Amino acid sequence: MTAPTHSPFHQRLMHALRSWRRRAAERRRSRADTLHLAGMSDHELRDLGIGRSQVQEVVDRDRF
Repeated sequence: MTAPTHSPFHQRLMHALRSWRRRAAERRRSRADTLHLAGMSDHELRDLGIGRSQVQEVVDRDRF
């Protein structure tokens, strides 16, 4: 006896849902990283090799 297969519609729907969940998780991680970077002290930012004035540029560059 073979296992039941899902309809093409169901497969497309599940693929779309997985894609949406993956993008949502990436957005959450990106926002958390941005907030963490913005909350770092000047000393921590210097350790990373960037200044306070460059934070927004780094965030915008990595967004796309």
